[in-house]
Amino acid sequence: MDNLRSSIIIAIFTFFIAVSVTSVSQTQVQFVSLPMAVIILLIIIVVGVLADMVGVAATVSRDEPFNARAAKKVFGAKTALYLSKNGDKVASIMCDIVGDICGTISGATGAVIALQIAELYDHSFFISSLVIIGLASALTVGGKAFFKHYGIKKSNEIIFLSGKILAVFIRSFSYLFALFKRGGNNE
Repeated sequence: MDNLRSSIIIAIFTFFIAVSVTSVSQTQVQFVSLPMAVIILLIIIVVGVLADMVGVAATVSRDEPFNARAAKKVFGAKTALYLSKNGDKVASIMCDIVGDICGTISGATGAVIALQIAELYDHSFFISSLVIIGLASALTVGGKAFFKHYGIKKSNEIIFLSGKILAVFIRSFSYLFALFKRGGNNE
């Protein structure tokens, strides 16, 4: 029953994130030049591929290296240990939420690019969309297949780097939250 409840929560959470991110990306991509739209599409694909790699790495990483580093108070090790111990949740967030949302958004962004190409070069939208969405799908699936290997083989290194990056964000946001809580006074 807990699995069903968490799955429903994830589905609802994903819906709102996808709608928010898609609405922002769609409105912005329509107003940028074609080369910039292609760069945005490539960034979305890279984020999806890297998120998938981190999700895979989290499922196969071992706790022991992070236990030792956390005991020595190495920066990011405690966060990496948390990611490793919660590999199933990390994989669900990174692969299912971030990766799948990026896949969906890349398809929608590809459609906007195809429309721009069709209008700019007076081509058929159908052919343009087939080619652009096919290329986006190929880059996504090929990238995920390529980096899945590294996610498995270099899982501990990837999770440790992810732990360091996440620790920077945690530290930054906790500092900002503390400033906000004090009312911005630096006394």
